[in-house]
Amino acid sequence: MNLGFLGDSRVSSKRHTAAALLTSGTLAWFFLVQYNVGDLFASHSSNIFLLYVNPVFFYGFAVISAIVGTFICRKVNNRVFLFFWIALGVLSTALLPQFRLTEYMPFLSVLLGLSLGLGLPSSMAFIADRTVVEERARVSGTTIAVTFGTVIIAVVIARILNFDLNISILLYALVRSISLLALALDKFDREEIIKESLRPQSDYKHLVYYIIPWLMFILVGMLAWNLIPLEQYGSAVGIGQAIRFVCIAIFGLVSGFFADRFGRKPAIIIGLIVLGVSFAFLGFTMTDLSVIIYLTASGVAWGFFFAIYLAIPGDLSTPGSRERFYALINVLPLVLLGSVTFIPGLAEFTAYSSSFSQVLSLVLFLSIIPVLRTGETLPEAKIRERRLKEHVKKVGELVSESEKNQQPT
Repeated sequence: MNLGFLGDSRVSSKRHTAAALLTSGTLAWFFLVQYNVGDLFASHSSNIFLLYVNPVFFYGFAVISAIVGTFICRKVNNRVFLFFWIALGVLSTALLPQFRLTEYMPFLSVLLGLSLGLGLPSSMAFIADRTVVEERARVSGTTIAVTFGTVIIAVVIARILNFDLNISILLYALVRSISLLALALDKFDREEIIKESLRPQSDYKHLVYYIIPWLMFILVGMLAWNLIPLEQYGSAVGIGQAIRFVCIAIFGLVSGFFADRFGRKPAIIIGLIVLGVSFAFLGFTMTDLSVIIYLTASGVAWGFFFAIYLAIPGDLSTPGSRERFYALINVLPLVLLGSVTFIPGLAEFTAYSSSFSQVLSLVLFLSIIPVLRTGETLPEAKIRERRLKEHVKKVGELVSESEKNQQPT
């Protein structure tokens, strides 16, 4: 993978590639695990309580380790720290077929959680450290495109070759090892960080305004699954989910370029509107077609959000504080995943509430308010500078074409 298509940059495409691979391998692994979370963390016992323990341990220790990792990464050799984090993920995943459905599964759930959270804020911070604000969303969007491109390839391989769950798990371990390629491309030295003077200090206040729609978006997305009766629309969900992954990959890339040209706020608002409208549509009529349309629109919206929220913590922070910003962006959704999904009776409530989709849609539209109240993280000067460069380039092309046409034949 080469990121040279991103255009002029103050960092080599090799280092951009390394930063993208470091995060995308882990994110692809996580979404594959999340896709099969019910089967992966199933209990060996008929005890209902144990059915909740494994996923709670997974998400809980992911949260704890993400926080702890922000302190550890600054005190140890960063390359060794990242290698340990990736290797732990590969090893703990590879052990799943052996210990799944045994009494050792809670312990393995802890290891899997540690392998997710420990180095994730640090790996994401490297994307910000290796980019300037006007190119950060493009690299973030490319990271999301690679992430879901990898997810799609893994799912297709598993289905074409008819892998059972245990073989699929080994494939997920291979996906996780993709992050090791990043260590072969870059030393990930802390000293090699782009210095920016546009933001003199980290901005926690504005981060709060951006976190609100992020959390609402995730919460609504989680609850929305309970609106669709899988036993009735399982085939439509399967088709829609495949389209959804493709849309996330495509629009993750598109939104990165869009946000570096027009700013982060318009991209976030587009994502909220697209998902809000799709919820309203799903609430009015529930058919196979409406389910597929909703999941497709959901993919577009998630593509916008994933790319932008991989860039925003870097925009609002300075080197040295970025791990904490990325930890907040990652920890809060993991808390939601580890709690809301397992609230008894929630599925029944949402499934039989005819107005629930309209409520979710309203929540998304209200989430636009905090975005409008906060500042744009891409400086206006950078937006004008990019437009000026594009204008000068077009003028140069017109002049060159005119001179070429005036030459005697």
